[in-house]
Amino acid sequence: MKKTIILGMPKSRNIYQQIKQNLQFYGFEVLYIDNFPEYIKHFKYQNWREHLYSTVQKLLFRNFSYKVKLKEKLLLSNSSALFAGTKCDYALVIRPDLYPIKLLRLMKEFTKDKFIAYQWDGLRRMPCPKQTIDLFDEFYVFDAQDLVDKHFENYELTGITNFYFDMYQPEPVEHSGTIAYFVGTHVPERVADIEYCATELVKNNLQLKFIIPTSNQNKINQYQHSHLITFGEENAIDFCKNMQILNEIDIIVDFVNPLHHGLSFRVFESLYYQKKLITNNKSVCQYDFYHPNNILIWDKEDLSYKIQDFLAKPYKSVDSKIVKKYGFGNWIRNILDLSPYEKINLPF
Repeated sequence: MKKTIILGMPKSRNIYQQIKQNLQFYGFEVLYIDNFPEYIKHFKYQNWREHLYSTVQKLLFRNFSYKVKLKEKLLLSNSSALFAGTKCDYALVIRPDLYPIKLLRLMKEFTKDKFIAYQWDGLRRMPCPKQTIDLFDEFYVFDAQDLVDKHFENYELTGITNFYFDMYQPEPVEHSGTIAYFVGTHVPERVADIEYCATELVKNNLQLKFIIPTSNQNKINQYQHSHLITFGEENAIDFCKNMQILNEIDIIVDFVNPLHHGLSFRVFESLYYQKKLITNNKSVCQYDFYHPNNILIWDKEDLSYKIQDFLAKPYKSVDSKIVKKYGFGNWIRNILDLSPYEKINLPF
């Protein structure tokens, strides 16, 4: 009989579909619980009395929570109906800070074994209240700093990395030139690093595929070399398309987020697809797959004299056991404690 698992996570960039499919690939039956379904996005009052009462609360009492409570009530009711009175073996909630505490309690009620959380954006960037963390049997974080941060010393936290999707097989596509690829959201603190890196790569005859899918002109205006970057919401890339692009490029470029130092998916994609990686995340050198031939770590303005030597070196194959360790299959066995698996630890 198939093991069943509740999956709760946001729909951004459709990564939830990839995780759902990878869980199914490993034999799980998946029940997805959305934190912000369409019927909540386009919420409508059930009748004129609800609407009138909400209006009175806002205008006379400055109470704006009534509509929020109605939405939460609807979300709980519909989510409860999805369970149909049947418990699942496990639950995995990614970004639990986005879920109402009542919905999390409901999900736990319908979980027979392990109720697991994974905060893949760092607790400093995406805080999670202690009462939420305490609901879970294990609360995983991907930033080693969260494990030693005094702000979280009373929290029960466990470290684990991100992963790559191993239901896909690398299928390199022949192409001309050397293509460096980066896709990511606009983060003001990363603008200078992105521009410096992009100009240095162009100087060394690399073709750029840098995508920041924002149409906000105020954000775009922050880039002095905007001609090197593809902007626009219409150029947003979901995770399925990203998998295809990884077969068509040579170098993955990664920029550390100033609010955390956990390794992004790009790092593990470079490992699996055997692509060179250029990053300013210094912590990557502490991992067992690091090799200077494959990963260039730069700081401030030293990329200009490091890049040529790095590009000239051949890619060094990484032990297949280490590569497999960071695949989704081993990752999910780690967090659910399903033997056998290779233990994944964060460096300190």
